[in-house]
Amino acid sequence: MKQNKLVAIRNVLEADACIRFLLNRPKMEMVGLGMLYGCPGLGKSTYAQRMAFQRGYIYLRLESTTTPKAFMMALLTALYTKFRMGPVIPCGTANNLLKLILRTLEDHKDTVIVIDEIDYAFGHEKLLGAIRDIVDETLTVIILVGMQNARDRLSQVNAHYFDRCNYFYEFQYISRQDIAMVAREVMDVEVTEEVIEKIDFNNGGNMRKAMKVMYIIETEQMKQPDIEISAIDLSTAL
Repeated sequence: MKQNKLVAIRNVLEADACIRFLLNRPKMEMVGLGMLYGCPGLGKSTYAQRMAFQRGYIYLRLESTTTPKAFMMALLTALYTKFRMGPVIPCGTANNLLKLILRTLEDHKDTVIVIDEIDYAFGHEKLLGAIRDIVDETLTVIILVGMQNARDRLSQVNAHYFDRCNYFYEFQYISRQDIAMVAREVMDVEVTEEVIEKIDFNNGGNMRKAMKVMYIIETEQMKQPDIEISAIDLSTAL
């Protein structure tokens, strides 16, 4: 299977529209904060990682143990690397780190930052506050990526913070058309209607599961070129 392809299925097109909207917004009137969210397995993180890599954006993934200071250190490290500001990352208080981040972003006004697993920040008021300060005080675009209830949780945590978010897109379950597009782009075997039908029938609208099914079909066809599609066992993917 071909690696790191970002196929222009519906979710990709709609997520791209979110970023385009924020990049082209009236910057003096609107902050550059948006959110992509949805159920597990629909391709949010895959999109965020590949899109950020291909376009030179900063990608950060929060973890359950991420503290506000750890987040700022990770962001500074990414900024220093991207803008070749030197090998030494400054240290200090969280407040000093935030001030340095703001100064750096003021010097690089077209920066786009993608923050995945934003759900882990909802229990950290200071972490959310740091992100809020960045979008309030700079022209930076920040894309938050979270689970299906991330939009509601953000509203519950802080209504004023929620109001700052100028674009939301909820990732949808993948369609048969999406499956056909992805299969034809990434599979190294012939993608027939029978192959598409088997993938569509067995994925439940879940991109992660669909990719497993594609891989199994491809592997089995390469081992046994004459195998019937209906005879391929998908039990390990379901």
